[in-house]
Amino acid sequence: MRRLSSAEVVAVYIRAAIFNGELRQGDRLRQDAIAKKLGVSRIPVREAVIALDREGWVTVTPHRGAFVHGLDEAALRDHYELQGLVYGLAARRATERATDEELTQLRTAQLQLGEATTADELHDANDTFLRMLLALARSPRLGAVMRNMATVVPGNFFAFIDGSGVVQQRGTKRIVAAMRRRDPDRAADECLGLLRSQGELVVKTAAARGLFVT
Repeated sequence: MRRLSSAEVVAVYIRAAIFNGELRQGDRLRQDAIAKKLGVSRIPVREAVIALDREGWVTVTPHRGAFVHGLDEAALRDHYELQGLVYGLAARRATERATDEELTQLRTAQLQLGEATTADELHDANDTFLRMLLALARSPRLGAVMRNMATVVPGNFFAFIDGSGVVQQRGTKRIVAAMRRRDPDRAADECLGLLRSQGELVVKTAAARGLFVT
């Protein structure tokens, strides 16, 4: 797996602090304190803040600093909608390009995901499944797009979001079934539906934590 850069590590830390409610809307980011806590220079912290400003997590005000913007319900749904469309395209291409043997291997990966019971097992099995799906699409561009999509939920998604494991297991099972029937449209639709469902769970979690911008 690719090692995160210092700026990416800082960005993950700040997203986690916002999602956990440690940083609230309007809070100022103490960049020196963050750099000291993470043992990095201010340069990667500044790079992370710029990236988070583009993503909408923070707002940079000239001569004043960076302030937490908070989470936006519509933006969260848009994020998972985009992920669903990208993975849907990957499923479509994999359905068209993968061999029967490769689709059988993907089904085996999904069965392992279906047998996972802990958050860590779900995370690892799901990572294997998604990497295989992207590989079968035979589209380096799709892989690059997914690598550059920011993670909303920090850390292990399945540990943070209640019910997400069952949703992922059932959704990926439907995706693989459509792919093995060589139905690219259905496979793409199932991907989009799965990510929309996960997005709704994230919205529910964020709302319960009082994280949305008011």
